[in-house]
Amino acid sequence: MKTMVFLYSFLLMLSSCKSSAENSGEIKSINEVANVDFTSGNNVLLDVRTPTEFEEGNLPNSVNIDFTAPDFESKVKELETSKTYYVYCKSGNRSTKAVNKMDKLGFKNIVHLNDGYKNYKK
Repeated sequence: MKTMVFLYSFLLMLSSCKSSAENSGEIKSINEVANVDFTSGNNVLLDVRTPTEFEEGNLPNSVNIDFTAPDFESKVKELETSKTYYVYCKSGNRSTKAVNKMDKLGFKNIVHLNDGYKNYKK
């Protein structure tokens, strides 16, 4: 009986621990981003590629903050931490680093679109 109570308690604890991606409906693919409402202002699509890459093509409604720019951190600090940010780059490398940086800066609602813009174009 003690084993059952322990197991139930453990499962209950696990189910209450959710990541940012889980809170946003498990969206991790750039191709699923069309399912997210970006008109409310609570969700932000963040493109961390260079301005040149952004101008060559981007996801509709996205905001560009270049991860490689020296002022990346200061620009990100200006963003509202209460919003949910869907972060992408070309292939997932820069966006992974950007998500890690944002996490360290206190952002709690970050979704890494790990397959990148190059997969969106396919």
